[in-house]
Amino acid sequence: MQMEEVRELREALERVEGKLIAAEKVYAAMNFALWLSVMSIFYVIAGIGRVQGWLSPVYWGAAILIGVLLTIKMWNQLKKLYSTFYPEIAKRDSKKMILLIGLSWAAGSIIGWDVVPSIDWVGINADARLGVGFLSFIGLSLLGQWIAMSRGKGEYEMTPSFLFPFLAIPIAWNMGTGAILWAGFAVTAGFSLTILLYLYSAFKVIER
Repeated sequence: MQMEEVRELREALERVEGKLIAAEKVYAAMNFALWLSVMSIFYVIAGIGRVQGWLSPVYWGAAILIGVLLTIKMWNQLKKLYSTFYPEIAKRDSKKMILLIGLSWAAGSIIGWDVVPSIDWVGINADARLGVGFLSFIGLSLLGQWIAMSRGKGEYEMTPSFLFPFLAIPIAWNMGTGAILWAGFAVTAGFSLTILLYLYSAFKVIER
């Protein structure tokens, strides 16, 4: 009887662990869905008419602020869910990981928006350089985030989010016009596949 109780307890704990892992995968998918929505809305606005010079920075400034706040809110909800079953998680120090993720996005921003567009031999014209810079920004930032989160040994669902931009760079490099627009679609494709993989992983965990 005691062995039976131990087995039932183990199975119950495995089900709880599976639901927590699934919740973490859904959180990651929601994160990418949030930024995918932000990019898609910008392209819809840009498609209606010419985007004025001031509109783009205002939009992205507001979107980044709102996006970061929503990401923090979702993370706190996930941490609260985890702490219900694992109280010690609240004591876990995640400041180092957050710092590394912040540094990866800062480095990606500098390289993608400042360094790459200023190099004359990158791309065949200024538009191509801007497209390559955008792809470099997303690819490098998310690669750094992935390494900080998993040390390169997990979160494989996330890999399309930076592999797609890197693979798209040679094409954007040689595009005469529309490179930045095409780069945006390449990024959204990577994000979409990432979301799909995270949700698929969540369902696999729930079913086991």
